[in-house]
Amino acid sequence: MYAPNASYLRVYEPAGAFVDADYWRAYAASGRAVDALEGPRLRREALYERIGWPWRGVPAFGRDAYVIDRGREADPLVCPWNLRYRIAASALEVKRLTPEAVAEALFPPEFLASAAEVVALDDGADRHDAPADAHEHVASWSVPLRWFACVRPEDRELVIQPGHAQLRYRTPIAKSRTGLVVARNLVRAEFGEGADLGEALAETGRWLDGFHRDSVVELDYGGLVSRMDAAELRDEDSVDLTWQALDHLGASEPEDAQECYARLVDRWRDHRLAERLN
Repeated sequence: MYAPNASYLRVYEPAGAFVDADYWRAYAASGRAVDALEGPRLRREALYERIGWPWRGVPAFGRDAYVIDRGREADPLVCPWNLRYRIAASALEVKRLTPEAVAEALFPPEFLASAAEVVALDDGADRHDAPADAHEHVASWSVPLRWFACVRPEDRELVIQPGHAQLRYRTPIAKSRTGLVVARNLVRAEFGEGADLGEALAETGRWLDGFHRDSVVELDYGGLVSRMDAAELRDEDSVDLTWQALDHLGASEPEDAQECYARLVDRWRDHRLAERLN
């Protein structure tokens, strides 16, 4: 099964958090939701089918999502793909970060106008509470180290079967928010307010603050597992190392914390080098 070499940090919200809650409840009940193992491939295929050059407008997509079914006693948890909004927002971000001449070469003016309209109309319109920019963050070829602080070792779910492997962590969003606050405070206490890692943890925390209090956070290794054999998957303990490092910081043992952090950096350096080679 093909899967992009990417990891994912997702938030699943209760269907009741959305204005059109009945649509998502019916969607979950219909069995149409795509498994997270298949989703990245299907989304990429859908994108390739719809976008051509020159781009005249942001293409339309079906309303799909990943779903956690909690049975009849509770609302399903939904992680919408929202591809149209995400494409539009990404194009506008590229425009903001690049020189005007480069942006004009990448995107026709009518495409950027369409993107601005999509973001203005869709930003938070489907949710009761304050909007979050996306229910899913994606990282190619690696896992951002700050994501490991969103979960705990006991949240681990590992499946290894012939032709199929999956490694993910799932945890209540309240627990994830608490973990990020703890991690951020420990890093700031040791390295100061301006520490890059502390700022990254705070940014992730602000993202999670936009979601319903009964949501679930998922760290999914996604297609990265295809580059790891069964033994590596069983031994993969980056979340454990992260919290060992933070515990050492809390115990005023910075040298031991640095050792754990260095092991994390070394472990994921090879994955980032693979990205450069590709």
